[in-house]
Amino acid sequence: MKLLYKILLSSLAINSILYANIDKDIIESQPEIIFQFEKLKKSQENLALQVDFNKAVLHLSKNEFNESIELFKKTSTILEIPSFLNIGIAYYKLNSVDNAIVYLNKIYEKTENSKTNTFSYMSACYYLYQISKDNKYLDTIVSVSKKYKDLSEHTKRMLADTYIILKEYENALNILNTMDYAMDLKKALIYIKLKDYEKANLLLKKAKNENVNPSTIDKILWFKSYTELKLNNIEQLKETLDIINSRRNTFKANTELPLEIYFNQNKFTSNQYLNSVINFDDNRKIDFIFYFAPFIFSDSQEIIYDSLKGFIYNQKESILNLEEMVEYNAKFLKIVKEDPIIRVVELEKMLAKDTKSYIFYNLALSCAQINDFNNAFKYFERAYKLNPGNKLYSIMYLITANRLNIKIKDKEYIEGNIKSNNGLYNYFSKEIYKLFINPQFTSADKAFEYESTIFYKALDFLKAMKTGKVSENHALLDEHFKDPLTFLIKMVQRRKGESDYTYYSRLQDSIPLSLNNQFLEGPLIITRFYVDILKGLGIFSKADMNISGKKTPSYLRLLKVYTL
Repeated sequence: MKLLYKILLSSLAINSILYANIDKDIIESQPEIIFQFEKLKKSQENLALQVDFNKAVLHLSKNEFNESIELFKKTSTILEIPSFLNIGIAYYKLNSVDNAIVYLNKIYEKTENSKTNTFSYMSACYYLYQISKDNKYLDTIVSVSKKYKDLSEHTKRMLADTYIILKEYENALNILNTMDYAMDLKKALIYIKLKDYEKANLLLKKAKNENVNPSTIDKILWFKSYTELKLNNIEQLKETLDIINSRRNTFKANTELPLEIYFNQNKFTSNQYLNSVINFDDNRKIDFIFYFAPFIFSDSQEIIYDSLKGFIYNQKESILNLEEMVEYNAKFLKIVKEDPIIRVVELEKMLAKDTKSYIFYNLALSCAQINDFNNAFKYFERAYKLNPGNKLYSIMYLITANRLNIKIKDKEYIEGNIKSNNGLYNYFSKEIYKLFINPQFTSADKAFEYESTIFYKALDFLKAMKTGKVSENHALLDEHFKDPLTFLIKMVQRRKGESDYTYYSRLQDSIPLSLNNQFLEGPLIITRFYVDILKGLGIFSKADMNISGKKTPSYLRLLKVYTL
């Protein structure tokens, strides 16, 4: 039997595996309910009912629904709630929906059952949702669960499935992580829904090693092939497919699971994938701006503006402003080369009630470099409102709003200010405005002394990328190749006359796989670009991500994102 391997996983497939087995879980949980009722054991006259209840559970587990209903109706005289629940489940399985609703509502309509028979109450809610698709029942399950700390394992499992249906995947993971039983397969599928294929793949490996059920192993292998394709891990994929092929006589996961897999050539050829990395999307372009934008910590023009457009050295206020800037510069220079996360923490400590605009700007830029865009937006806004004359603050405020998809009420006013001929950083603000906000905007402003700055070259690089005229000899890449980001960008530029084979071979041989700490720390754009290149070339698994003794926040963040 040949298996057809394709690359797209349907949403239905994941959803079905995530919570399709809840019915089975509920049925299996009935012994737990039985043994909670000690009075049955102590009372000889009710011994027959105890036996009948156990018989009914057995019939239910064998899909002998009519037999189970008759027995549960007898046991309902003493075990009312669990018997009603199982009768409702049995009728549901028989597609006798009206009868199922009657018995499930007998539980649901008495809210005190949520305290005395929590599991049965939540189960009734779950089946009422299955029948009606009314989210109020799911909301009730969540609400009830929050009132109790000591939920049973079965209840936790149902709660996790409820969160999955609600697409609250993080909450589902939090519940599963509190359970005593390993739920690696279900966790892996949730991570697939969250598009965290690294964690999903690691959990699938763990689940495969710890599982002995052949059918379950088949499912794990099936999903593993998907995550490995998404990770572009061709070597591991080949191993997985070889295992699947060796099990082809009994392998049924491809037919049992509602999966449709096919090769998407536009997305998954190495050429196309790597090009998607090299040719920045809009978000990476904005992150690129945040990376190369200048910090402001020694600009006398800033003080001039703060002194109400007049700077007279013998004025007390002006002298104080100058002294404050000198003091700030001294502190800033000590922390500017710190780990970017530490830098943000230290800069936040320097905030005061009357903080100057450039202090807010520097903090905002530092936040943006660690992808804390919400705080970056907040601090850029503070900088802009304190000093609208500095157009760099204004344009950074606008592109951060774009990064977060936030609409700004006074956007037209800010754009008008940027387009005007007055203010600081006139050239830079207009160039960024044209790149990200309004491509039709034209400006006659000249760069003049800015042409020698790295920020000028970075903007020119983006303009060259837009027109498809980037080369490894661009001034940014040629003159600043020691910078880790420009080093990587320069390396992945295709050389004139270079064939696909030569190009990919060169990259695979030259991209550093060890001694790579300069790519594993610092602003996130560096780490993500490095990792994306490795994935695009199919060599991510070969890279050594371990740096002995390294404990900087940026590096620890990397380990958390790319490992378990």
